[in-house]
Amino acid sequence: MDKLRTATATEQNCILNQSEFSTGLAGSCTILTNIRPFFADILPILPTESANPMKLYRENIIPSSNILVVKEEHFTVNEFPLHFHPEYELILILNGSGKRFVGDNIAEFSSGDLCFFGPNLPHTYSNKHIAGPRDIHQIVVQFNEDFLGKGFFDKAPFKPIRALLDKAIRGFTFTGETLQEVTRMLRAMVQMDETAIVIQLLSVLHTLAKSAEFELLSSRGFSSKSDHAESERMGRVLDYILRNFKEEIPLNDIASVACLSPEAFCRYFKKYTRKTFSEFLIEVRIGHACKLLQQQLLGVNQISLQSGFNNISYFNRKFKSMTKKTPVEYQKMFAAGRLPEAYV
Repeated sequence: MDKLRTATATEQNCILNQSEFSTGLAGSCTILTNIRPFFADILPILPTESANPMKLYRENIIPSSNILVVKEEHFTVNEFPLHFHPEYELILILNGSGKRFVGDNIAEFSSGDLCFFGPNLPHTYSNKHIAGPRDIHQIVVQFNEDFLGKGFFDKAPFKPIRALLDKAIRGFTFTGETLQEVTRMLRAMVQMDETAIVIQLLSVLHTLAKSAEFELLSSRGFSSKSDHAESERMGRVLDYILRNFKEEIPLNDIASVACLSPEAFCRYFKKYTRKTFSEFLIEVRIGHACKLLQQQLLGVNQISLQSGFNNISYFNRKFKSMTKKTPVEYQKMFAAGRLPEAYV
């Protein structure tokens, strides 16, 4: 800890020089603050419409064995590539919403979403299917397990953190008082000097380790070590759904994206997502409808059509089944500041 360095970048799309970070002394910790993401294998960082953004990529954050990255970012993006990396990663969404993919878990995310990912766990965020602004404001902390020295977290005082790191291979999301406390800590961290950042990160990990306000994301059976090929296949499927959910998606068409027969695809999709294809497609459509209802610019009939439902009665029935509110009730409650329980 005797040689800490801070690197900053003022250019909006800064690409860091790899050689600059390869000369640190063994056992030192390099701390990089307020920098843009570095994707050595993902260029450009933001895929074009013609690209395949849901292909699985390995992300090279910084080529250093002992690394701690802290960054606060504002940007507009349709989708990050589905990616993995050997570092641990803590992501706090301060503003933004969309869908989050972690291993075999698929869920909505919104402002105040706090996740912790272990090494080599495939993950991505997408807001391409939502209506309205797609601005994202987030704080990201990335660190190598040995950034404080090899075996540091194996020492007796850090056993709770060791257990947290071991379980992070499945991914965590945190809520409640834990979310509030860690949000305050991360907001403060981006303003700190190098030594304070290290101390604050240990405090964050300690807070997460003792919390009971969490959910493990990917299933126990998901293997981040062996599922990269399947993650890429599922990435193609998810990308196709998010591009085409407003239209009818025949089973034969989506099965061909996965290079499977319709019967095999149904089994594959259910195994990977724990939902049927039809259930997942309806969730995406209802999520989009909620965003349109919040904008209060269109009538319910128009929103139904723009969300991929051709039958208004079926739309109303599915909407109430998933949100416990009719579309009109949902819109009124949102306008009054009384957010519904689901799909806010």
